[in-house]
Amino acid sequence: MTTLLPAGHHGQETDEHHGQGVDLIGRLLRSVDDLADELTQDIVSGEHSYAESTLLTHEVLRAIVRDNLHTVLMALQGVPTTLDAPRAAGRLKAEQGIPLDALLHAYRLAGRFIWDRLLALAVDAGGTDQLLPMASDIWLMIDEYSSAAAEAYRTTFEEQARREAAARNLMLTTLLDGSSRDSAGAREIVRVLHLERPGPFVVVSAEINDASEPLPSVEGRLRAVGIGCEWIQKDGAKVGLLALPSAQAAETALAELAGSALSRVGVSRPFASPTEAPKAWREARLAALCLPPDTNGAHLYGSSPIALLAAASPDAAAQVASAVFGPLRTLPEAERLTLLDTLDAWFACGGSTTKAADRLHCHRNTVLYRLNRIAELTGRPTTHAEACAELFIALRAIRLGSPIGEV
Repeated sequence: MTTLLPAGHHGQETDEHHGQGVDLIGRLLRSVDDLADELTQDIVSGEHSYAESTLLTHEVLRAIVRDNLHTVLMALQGVPTTLDAPRAAGRLKAEQGIPLDALLHAYRLAGRFIWDRLLALAVDAGGTDQLLPMASDIWLMIDEYSSAAAEAYRTTFEEQARREAAARNLMLTTLLDGSSRDSAGAREIVRVLHLERPGPFVVVSAEINDASEPLPSVEGRLRAVGIGCEWIQKDGAKVGLLALPSAQAAETALAELAGSALSRVGVSRPFASPTEAPKAWREARLAALCLPPDTNGAHLYGSSPIALLAAASPDAAAQVASAVFGPLRTLPEAERLTLLDTLDAWFACGGSTTKAADRLHCHRNTVLYRLNRIAELTGRPTTHAEACAELFIALRAIRLGSPIGEV
């Protein structure tokens, strides 16, 4: 691409003034090396990001400044030029971590620098009339070059971000898969991911439903309480490694996750070494399955042993549900659900028929009738401890998705 902004493009300006302006530009071109030194110093003095950069050396910055200055001056003379120089500048500044605002500020400084030098030459030559047609050309040129540099900057920045995200994903996957088995390698990954904390780690697994975000804004909430985190999407879940500031922060993490959860979220037990991440990931996946399907919340591995057994052995859980509640499958669905809800409420109320009746908004005798109906159909009265245990385990299995099939 070539720039189409030659100096003196204003048709009303005289050929004489045009020639004088071109001559002034030529004088600047002949001293471009000295001008590049001056402009480089102006940029370093006027933009602290360049002065503070430890990656962009003065020599490299000066070379970029000279290339851009030379190209701008050539274009102002009417020589067709490309946008290679500003694009190269934009790419390099993105790679070196110079802020985009600093890049654009440098181009504004360059525009003022060129104008000031031309103005000084024109005054020495006895007049400034020849500069008037060039004023808009200079700033249009600076705008075109800075826009090209900014576009290259953004493209490079986005590419860097994608590469960095891919690298971080790979490192976290390595931890979760157990590919990094030695402690030193695992600790290095934790350091690179900025997950070094005094406390233990936990792994989180949040189901992704309908491609929606299962834990919106959770990163900010966790970091606000001093918890570091890194996330990937894996096996239909958003999986995170959390670094806690202390052992006591595990409860805080669970509360923040529960407050953000829009799906089933499982949380592993805290662990000390990152080499234990694969085991913790399995725990987190099982913990998520300890919550009923299509519900929201966060569940800590091991906090509900019976639910954990059902989640860990879904086939056995389905067999238990079928064996205990199989006779109920012959009932109309509404009646079957009413009996199961009543049993659930009775267990939740610690075996109190009065409290269960209050929860279900019915009479205590209605609860007793339904419990007796369950005992009659299943052969398991709620007055016997072993029968109650079987009823409770089977009910938890159903709540976690086990069907009532053939006995």
